Amino acid sequence: MKRINSIKLNDYYNHFLLQDYFSFDIRPYTSVVRFEPNEVISQEGSKPTYLYYMLSGRAKLFLSQKKGSILLINFLSAPCFIGEMELLDKEKSSDGITAVSACICFAVKISDCGEKMLNDTIFLQYLCRFLSHKAIGNTYHYSKNQSYPLRVRLASFILMTSIDGVYREQHTEVAEFLGVTYRHLLFVLAEFVKEGLRLKTDGGYRINKIEELRKTAETQ
Repeated sequence: MKRINSIKLNDYYNHFLLQDYFSFDIRPYTSVVRFEPNEVISQEGSKPTYLYYMLSGRAKLFLSQKKGSILLINFLSAPCFIGEMELLDKEKSSDGITAVSACICFAVKISDCGEKMLNDTIFLQYLCRFLSHKAIGNTYHYSKNQSYPLRVRLASFILMTSIDGVYREQHTEVAEFLGVTYRHLLFVLAEFVKEGLRLKTDGGYRINKIEELRKTAETQ
């Protein structure tokens, strides 16, 4: 996590009025930070230090399983809160969250104003709406997973998770996330390579025909 120079803070505040979500002045408790791709935003099992509001970028939410594998749960896209459930439930430890792309976030120090936030009716009303929309979005995601062929869903997933045109996600995690067998996933990936949509490289898969891949994803 890298703090952005304080001289630029007002630029972010002026372009996005986080203040509108609170009845008190949140700015003294807030900094602007940047996470690089693959950098940990929230350490799984830890107690959160900050409530984040992601202004730009994408991140992924995951859980570690007892057998040592990683279960990919969901993706987070700006604008959104990160750590709101842990703020509401002090007994809850953080979920694992890692940046997919570079992420710019407001970071609100919980130890400095956590109680003020939890007693702020304006903030709590906004948070209720946010969580409601988030629940509806999750329901849509799971229903969509049952409604479209893997080819369509995988094209969308590759576009969402690729960085600088390169896709590097673990096949086992993706198969579980998309609700398909490992073998079925590899079959469709091989089809994409055969069609020239992607080229296999040492660092992953480079998207070769991004417009054609987008057309496949847009079938949704």
